[in-house]
Amino acid sequence: MNRREAIQRVAMLMGGVVIGSSLFLEGCSRSATKQVEVLFEPKTTDLLGDLAEAILPKTSTPGAKEAGVGSFIPVMVRDCYTDEQQTVFMDGINNLDKKAQELMKKNFLDLSAEERTSFVNLLDKEAGEFNKKQDEATKEEREKNAVKQNELYREVENKPPHWFTMFKQLTLTGYFNSELGLTKALRYVKIPGKFDGNYPYKKGDKAFAG
Repeated sequence: MNRREAIQRVAMLMGGVVIGSSLFLEGCSRSATKQVEVLFEPKTTDLLGDLAEAILPKTSTPGAKEAGVGSFIPVMVRDCYTDEQQTVFMDGINNLDKKAQELMKKNFLDLSAEERTSFVNLLDKEAGEFNKKQDEATKEEREKNAVKQNELYREVENKPPHWFTMFKQLTLTGYFNSELGLTKALRYVKIPGKFDGNYPYKKGDKAFAG
């Protein structure tokens, strides 16, 4: 599975455009701004890994943190996000403990594994409601200013989504682009053969990655 296929998978899972996907596919690189460079500090990278792990925890397969998602996220935010998207993302990360206190009465790192799962579920619900309202409010403007590209990667002139939506996209993108995510969470076929529509499937089998 290559970058394009990984983003296709994330787009299908999330049901929308993956923010920064076009630049990620082009392999762009730039220097970190002051607001983003904090993401590269070991303490923050570790925090990102913990938050990503709450979304994709370790089970019988490796979790997001073990797959290196915490180190992947800063690079994506630096290289593929616009200044406005970076600001929204950083505001969310910088206020993570404030939000955890609001929803869970504890700082994020003080939450148990079960509490972290509950926390990210609440964030996901909040993000969905926020994005729906924003989409409804900007529908006319988005349709007028749409930039038509490849349908899967079509991006429009629009306000950034909720920061947690971006974080979840980055978590899934990083995971499905990692060696562990590719070879452990998915059944990896190094040299795929012909398509066999009658290939036997057993309940619990993982999806294929080619």
